[in-house]
Amino acid sequence: CTIHEAAALRAHLLEQAAHPGPYEIDGGAVEHIDTAGVQLVVAFALDCLERSIHYTWTRRSPALEEAIRTLGVGALLESPGAASYSPGGA
Repeated sequence: CTIHEAAALRAHLLEQAAHPGPYEIDGGAVEHIDTAGVQLVVAFALDCLERSIHYTWTRRSPALEEAIRTLGVGALLESPGAASYSPGGA
């Protein structure tokens, strides 16, 4: 989930956004993520917020959690009204 895969990730997120929500996001398989990857996920989350569509995280890998923490975007990645994600949770 790096700048090298950004175009493919963006296309996937746009494809998913065309379907009605709510969405479940599984970030458990993320091994590498850079700022570009996090920006795409944040953009998706903000789009959901604008459209009042809820989403939940099913999993977040340690690499994803570290990137979210380092960039300080955790609050932007929680869907209002959805149960907040807790690392190590379900």
